[in-house]
Order: sequence, then structure tokens, then C-alpha cells
Amino acid sequence: MAERERADMIGVHLIVDGETDGPVSAKIVEKILKDLPAKIDMSILDGPHVVQGVPENPGVTGIEVIDKSHIAIHTFDENNTISIDVFSCKPFNAKKAVEYLKEHIKFVELTTRTITREIIR
Repeated sequence: MAERERADMIGVHLIVDGETDGPVSAKIVEKILKDLPAKIDMSILDGPHVVQGVPENPGVTGIEVIDKSHIAIHTFDENNTISIDVFSCKPFNAKKAVEYLKEHIKFVELTTRTITREIIR
């Protein structure tokens, strides 16, 4: 008899990549990082930390630790792209997170994915 695999969920990872209608400001990145955790029933443990990119790679990066993991936002001014990761060991409403992001970022194009992270035994 074949051994059955058991998977233990350890988290949900929302990945958002897109093109915006222009550079995303540090102010917007900071607002999203301050407001998004409450929208998905999380709380901030540390952050947000928002920094400007170097002249060779202009843009903004923002990160924070939330009660079950982290949120990271990376923007790239040269081609008006953005990458956002929301990872949590606690399940959350990814659709609600994406809707909130769409309210605050002017996307020209948007791709979203969710990955269930798990340990397969």
C-alpha cells in the first residue's frame, strides 16, 4: 500500500506584479504598509520601513513585519513597475488585499497569484 502524503499548510503568499501609470511615491508605499495589515486582520510588529533606491535603480522599497510574517513592496521608476509580496502563516483574504491595492495604486496592468506554502510529509 502506498504511503499517503500529508501536507501541513504553513502560509499563504500573495504575489502582485504590475505596471503603473507613473512612479509610485514613498508616501503611497508608506500609506499602504500602514493600512493594509488591518484590512486583512493583521497587525504591524515592526515598520513600515521605506527607503529610496539608488540612482542606478530608482524607486522605492517598503517592508514591514506583521504578526504572522511580512509585507514587501518594491517599485521601479524606470519602467513604472511594482512587485508586492504579502505572506502570512495565518490565512487572509487575498482578494480583499488586491482590491485595497487597486484603490491606491494606478495600475495599467496587473498580475496576481497566491501560493499556499506547505510542508509535504
